[in-house]
Amino acid sequence: MGNTFLNLVFLIIFHFSMSTFSMKLTNILTDRSALLALKDHVHDPENVLASNWSASIPVCNWFGVSCGSKHRRVTALDLTGLGLKGTLPPQLGNLSFLSLLNITNNNFYGRLPIQLSNLQRLKYLSFGNNSFSGEIPSWLGSLTELREVSLYYNNFKGVIPPSLGYLPKLEELVLYANQLSGSIPSSIFNISLLQVIFLSNNMLSGSIPAIPHDLFSLESIHFANNSLTGHIPEDIFDRLPNLKKLYLNVNMLSGRIPISLFKCKELKVLYLSRNQLEGSLPVEIGNLNMLQFFTIARNHLQGEIPKQIVNLTLLRIFDCAYNNFTGK
Repeated sequence: MGNTFLNLVFLIIFHFSMSTFSMKLTNILTDRSALLALKDHVHDPENVLASNWSASIPVCNWFGVSCGSKHRRVTALDLTGLGLKGTLPPQLGNLSFLSLLNITNNNFYGRLPIQLSNLQRLKYLSFGNNSFSGEIPSWLGSLTELREVSLYYNNFKGVIPPSLGYLPKLEELVLYANQLSGSIPSSIFNISLLQVIFLSNNMLSGSIPAIPHDLFSLESIHFANNSLTGHIPEDIFDRLPNLKKLYLNVNMLSGRIPISLFKCKELKVLYLSRNQLEGSLPVEIGNLNMLQFFTIARNHLQGEIPKQIVNLTLLRIFDCAYNNFTGK
């Protein structure tokens, strides 16, 4: 009876040990297969992957690959600047422990495979300076751990998906230098941790959306070189107490410069040139004593430049050309 019981116990232990080992082996093989699929999808001009991603080397020692110390699963893939050319295979979505995916400065093209929506642990997505096309997929909004989304210098078209406003931990949204059109989704300003929003050099239109609540973390807004119209919302800057950089130049914004702008006492960069702004330059400009770069050239501003501008002792560039200013 005793031997039978012990044998049963050993059988159960052996069964679970083998199951655990098999699961770990399967996970490692799954990651390995996903990376080899990527290798097969790209042209590798410097033979970095060809010489290093091989069966004779453990996956966690492959170039650009990092693994977690606990689960020994692939947690980061950084292939920046290798000149890789090709498409992303759907198997990349099997890297279920991945938290960083950086393929910046390569020649990837095509659409983003929907299988990447399986990367629920992903925190940093950096695809800048490639040739990706199609629309920015709305499923990005389901990757709720994302801190950074960088898709700059690609060929993305269509609208910015409002689902990006569902990313509660997002800190940086960098989409400049694409072919994005439509309006700026107001949902983006629901992200309370957002620090940088960079949408310059696209074809965005419509007005600047209102901000529904205080965004203490937002420091940089880059909306330059688009086709934005309408007035700058009068109370928008009441919600941005720590704003340091504001780029609204080269648009079609009209109306007066909001007085609330001059409550942003942390401002260092203020670019409003090449719009259709009118009225005078408010005397409250003197409140921005941290300002270093200030351009309001090529608008329809008039009146005198207020003497309070001498309070801006850190000012390095002040460009007010091609307006209708008078006086000293």
